[in-house]
Amino acid sequence: MRNSVNIRVHNSKSLEIKLEYTPQGAPDDSDYNIDLFLFFPDNMGINESSYEKKHFYQDLTRNIRLKTPDYYLHNYYKRLKSFDETSKIAMHSPAREYMYKKFVCGYRAMLRNHTQNICDTSTKEELELLLEHVEKNRNIFRKLQQKHGEMEMFTLGDEFTSVVTNVYLVRLYDRLNTPLKDMILDTIKEELRYRKEHYPQSTAGDNEQNERLINRYDWLKNFFYSVLHLQAKRKKADTATTGLLYSAAAGFSMVFATVVAFWAQQRYGNFTLPFFVALVLGYMFKDRIKEGSREYLRNRFESLIFDFETQIYESSKKHAMGKTFEKTTFIRTKDLPDYAANGFDPSDSIIHFSKRVRVHHRKIKELVDSEIDGVTDILRLNVRRFISGLEEPLTLVYSVSDSDLEKKYVEKTYDMNVILRAAGKDGEAVFRGILTVSARGIKRFRMM
Repeated sequence: MRNSVNIRVHNSKSLEIKLEYTPQGAPDDSDYNIDLFLFFPDNMGINESSYEKKHFYQDLTRNIRLKTPDYYLHNYYKRLKSFDETSKIAMHSPAREYMYKKFVCGYRAMLRNHTQNICDTSTKEELELLLEHVEKNRNIFRKLQQKHGEMEMFTLGDEFTSVVTNVYLVRLYDRLNTPLKDMILDTIKEELRYRKEHYPQSTAGDNEQNERLINRYDWLKNFFYSVLHLQAKRKKADTATTGLLYSAAAGFSMVFATVVAFWAQQRYGNFTLPFFVALVLGYMFKDRIKEGSREYLRNRFESLIFDFETQIYESSKKHAMGKTFEKTTFIRTKDLPDYAANGFDPSDSIIHFSKRVRVHHRKIKELVDSEIDGVTDILRLNVRRFISGLEEPLTLVYSVSDSDLEKKYVEKTYDMNVILRAAGKDGEAVFRGILTVSARGIKRFRMM
């Protein structure tokens, strides 16, 4: 689990949590759980009164898609080359379109994973092997575009893989601190020249063009990753359990009121003032007992009660691929599990978000794609509502330097503890971090 979770700042207003879940073996079904704890400092003013449960679900974006197949350098090139050699066969069929889009997604994942494995201690041969396969794979994407340019999909695929190549090679170039990094420049420059000639809309320029470039990249990414998206049908969680508990609470209160009525009737008889008073008092306490019983039973059986239930379907929405259950609530310090009980201020307000997921792997392999071996679960939390009431970001600070009084404006920040637990049948992992925010947005996130 630990290597399958990535927590990062998505943008100045959103924190992203991405979990790639692949069960061991080949089970028909498997379950995994996500527990997220957010600790709000008292001076942020986030509590049950100021921040309702519905606001949390409005601020949280949830998305589950099929996990991109794990391709390796040699394996990926052989598969892509085979696709090219058979590209004249039913190229317009939905199956071939799905396969091509999956290869484009796989190229991005393959390039991301292999560039992450290159570091300052990597050998020249390892870097050369990566660049060699980048060039070979890009040549096939160019060739497919030349052969089937009348189909927009291949033109977009050539453009997107060129942009992706530069994105990850530039990141690798910036990260390395070795003379070997200069080997990467030729490939980066070649892709820039190629796009400038064939896809000028995907090249950098002035501010307006750069904005279009970013939007173009997002659009291309969504176009190809749509083949891996799962459709979600969300509804209020099954109310049968809640209804049963509330009925039990009503039953308890009715028993009390009935016992009081029977006792008063036997003691004072019918149509007497004491009997009338007893009935009124019994009715008054009945409502209080019902509300108290509801609260007690809800807390007692909290693990069985969820806010939302979501059915997950493949693209045609004919077959269910899984189901999720979600709930969120403010909790007290004493209710924290052991793995989340240390390292925070007791005055913090705490939100606990819980998600339970069941995935039907056999159905995915039989009805969608036999190469898919897991799912990618993405949560994005927008902090806009959290920071809307914070103080002005800049605070005036005075200091003395060489007998002179200096004025400085310092940004006021707030530290939120974040704890995430991801657990499945194969094990669990706990992540602790600090999200630093200001009235302007997210400043940084650092793991503890």
